Amino acid sequence: MPAKSLSIVGVALALGAGEVKVGVEQTPPAVQEVIRKELAGARLEDIARTRRDGATVYEVDVIKDAYKWEVVVAEDGRIVSRRREEKAGGDSAPEGWRETFAVKKSDLSPFGANPWLTMQPGRVLELRNATDSLTITVLGETQTVDGVEVGVLEERETKGGQPAEVSRNFFATDKRTGDVYYFGEDVDNYKDGKVVGHESAWRAGEHGARFGLMIPGRPRPGDRFYQEIAPKVAMDRVEIVSTDETVKTPAGTFEHCLHLKETTPLEGDVSHKWHAPGVGLVKDDEFELARRP
Repeated sequence: MPAKSLSIVGVALALGAGEVKVGVEQTPPAVQEVIRKELAGARLEDIARTRRDGATVYEVDVIKDAYKWEVVVAEDGRIVSRRREEKAGGDSAPEGWRETFAVKKSDLSPFGANPWLTMQPGRVLELRNATDSLTITVLGETQTVDGVEVGVLEERETKGGQPAEVSRNFFATDKRTGDVYYFGEDVDNYKDGKVVGHESAWRAGEHGARFGLMIPGRPRPGDRFYQEIAPKVAMDRVEIVSTDETVKTPAGTFEHCLHLKETTPLEGDVSHKWHAPGVGLVKDDEFELARRP
């Protein structure tokens, strides 16, 4: 009798020791919602239903950025654990920097509620070091860049009380995942109080530039991706170092902070940034949040 081919959806396959392979449709609705979010930019490998500590859980294996990730989800949709297991195909070499992103432009909004970078008009963060300042403001206006309506985040940096740089950064938030994408920036560089250039300015869709990922809605340690993709102009990229650090600033102590390590192939500098959930950027190298927003 010929063997029948079986799809993963709608079929349960016993694996032994109480573990059963199942399809997405055989999981509870709350688990299906988690799986849908985990599959943003990833590929499903399999799902196993099993029991841990007397409770039913679902072990979801996905391939993302050439790595296998195991996400264990409880029946109510609570994520029990998430860990990166191995390089897909058994290759243990370090992963590269992700520079393509599976996102529908129709899902993008100029404003959004990513906990690390909330794009809501009127939000202001003031960071300072001993002599300089960095003021970050989400403006109420929007622009269209690369066919997408984007929000505008303004950064004003001063040095010794004088303007040094003003940039207008263009962001769009995925309404499904909370991922914030970076579509470019307009830049004014200052010297002696006057604009002297526009170094590092770029826009997605122009001169070969493409949008990058600024901050994921669900960041994972070890993720590496480009924020800016403007060849020879702006190529910032970040590695997520941690999602659970404590940072002390003049504005107070912030827990469960996201730690980003930023580099670029265009130069050798390394920058470190920390974002607090529900607040945003609280430390940018020597700049620290001066007061709570």
